[in-house]
Amino acid sequence: MHKKNTCRFFTFLINIGMFLIVIQSYSQNYADKEYYLIDSLNLKELSAADKKIIDTSLSTFHESKIDSLKLQALNKIVDGCWNDNVWPKYNQWVYDFVQEKLKESTNIKLLEFKAEALSNFGTAYYIKEDFSKALEYFLKSIKLSKEINYQKGLASAYHNIAFLYRDQGKISQALEYYFKSLKITEVIGDKSIIATSLNDIGIVYTNQGNIQKALEFYHKSLQLREELGDKINVASSIYNIASLYQKNDSIPKALVYYKKSLKIFEDLNYKRGIANSLVKMGMLLEKDGNNFKALENYTKSLKINEEIEDKRGVAISLNSIGNIYYKQVNIKKAKEYANKSLVVAQKLGFPGEIKNAAELLSKISQYENNWEESFKMERLFITMRDSIRNADTEKDAIRQQASYEIEKKEQEILLLSTQNEVQKLKLDRNKILIISFSTGFGLAIILILVTYRGYKKEQVVNKLLEKQKEEITKKNEEKKAMLKEIHHRVKNNLQVVNSLLKFQSREIEDEKVVSMFKEAQSRVVSMALLHEKMYRSEDLQHINIKEHISLLVTDLVNSYEVGKKIKLDIVIEEANIGLRTLVPLGLIINEMITNSLKYAFKDRDKGTITVHLKQLDAKLQELIIGDNGEGYVPEKKTEGLGTKLIQIFTKQLNGTMIKLDHSGTFYKLVFEKNDIL
Repeated sequence: MHKKNTCRFFTFLINIGMFLIVIQSYSQNYADKEYYLIDSLNLKELSAADKKIIDTSLSTFHESKIDSLKLQALNKIVDGCWNDNVWPKYNQWVYDFVQEKLKESTNIKLLEFKAEALSNFGTAYYIKEDFSKALEYFLKSIKLSKEINYQKGLASAYHNIAFLYRDQGKISQALEYYFKSLKITEVIGDKSIIATSLNDIGIVYTNQGNIQKALEFYHKSLQLREELGDKINVASSIYNIASLYQKNDSIPKALVYYKKSLKIFEDLNYKRGIANSLVKMGMLLEKDGNNFKALENYTKSLKINEEIEDKRGVAISLNSIGNIYYKQVNIKKAKEYANKSLVVAQKLGFPGEIKNAAELLSKISQYENNWEESFKMERLFITMRDSIRNADTEKDAIRQQASYEIEKKEQEILLLSTQNEVQKLKLDRNKILIISFSTGFGLAIILILVTYRGYKKEQVVNKLLEKQKEEITKKNEEKKAMLKEIHHRVKNNLQVVNSLLKFQSREIEDEKVVSMFKEAQSRVVSMALLHEKMYRSEDLQHINIKEHISLLVTDLVNSYEVGKKIKLDIVIEEANIGLRTLVPLGLIINEMITNSLKYAFKDRDKGTITVHLKQLDAKLQELIIGDNGEGYVPEKKTEGLGTKLIQIFTKQLNGTMIKLDHSGTFYKLVFEKNDIL
């Protein structure tokens, strides 16, 4: 009995000891909220640089009795701390404190801190890839900064919007806001923001391939950051210079700069920078044939990106690993990582990463002889490539159009002048001939000389006309190129509209409304597909009607995901149909096929969709379209948008539509070509 009690006593002591150890461990890991102000601050997760700036700033905070000095101290943490789990909490503390103080009295200095906090909220949302929220807070900051004439806050918010636009591939808007920010900061003399703006403008020029301009801005930024002793941003500038050399295929120089940046990032324990440097160095090693070392770098970067939840970094690392496995002919592994990369990229709408993953998956599918999947991935690759291609700005297009109109007027004047000169020369020659014949043989020599003179003039005129013809041909080619560019821009704008509808529909839970959005997307895609065909075509009046309609129907079936085995019966005769007819015709086909996919095969595993188009005479065309599904009896009064659109487009084509007495649902549309051929 005594032994048993002794055992219980020792067990009690051990439990107490363990409890004290846990308490001590916890106190060592998590900071005291009374001093550090925020919850769940794990000191062990902080880098040495972050610890230093937090301790220094909080020391100033607790010693100061003035609110503005307290807030300045905390803003140093927000601006200087690189831990994305920490600085947003201090920014929230600043914002809440300011809001409470503003209840007592309106103070310009407090409003300045509020404007900065709003901009910082936008940055936090940007890091989480919530771009719409980020833009919302940046605009709130701009509005408040303008109201109180806070130039520093205005410059910072402009810069953040520029960064957001740059990340979305909107280069013109990005440069506009970068230079707005730079103009303000050069006046107020804030070297830190000037350096950041210079660096980011360098990034834009890098993306445009303007190497000289990019290096100029990078080195200006690096010099300012070194003067400020801003190590983390010094590393960022060095990293960007390395990226520039990489783009220019200067591999040795690029590796030297990447190693420099990696060393600084590792010293500061800045994980995002470490991951990015590892990926870039991996790409250079891969290009140099060192696939084993490249794979090691990519794997390390993937682990870090997953840890810090950098989705774009995860997508890049996954695709890079997949590419190495593809080169090693480990197709199973390559496909696994490429698919993971595509899922992450599509979930958050990263066009560059979607493009790269689609390209790799297309090659993998070709290797597997899965040509249907390869074609699908190739189309996705082309779509993403076009969406991020650097296009001329709208201002450039207007300038080109104005230049074209001026040259056209000059051309008309020159042509008229030439015609008058030719007419005058002909009259002169006839006059000379009459005089020559009337004066007789004695003036034959004079006649020959004059005739020779006329001949030389005619040669000059012919050369002038030939040159004129060449210039007209050249102008026509320029006009053709401009028209193709317009079709390209229209297609890109329609893709943007489609993306906006897609993003908006994600926020809607009502399935009926989501379905309406999806139908609107298919209509936009139908028009975009036509403009894509036009700008890729050498003949701007006509396109391959058979190819266009076949691709339109195939895309609709593939994108609708009905889960059925749908067979397509498409018979299209060659026909000269232009853009004015194809737009409404394509939209009619879109609506009819969509209806078939939605309603015709509800209780069936398979079915057939039929599209037949033939020319009845020089002007009339006949379209037979339908399915062998359940059948459909139209109501007398149909209020559906799809039905109304079909009626509108049929009227636009001067056509008539009737329902055929076939099994399933079939319609016949007879319409006129509205194109001027």
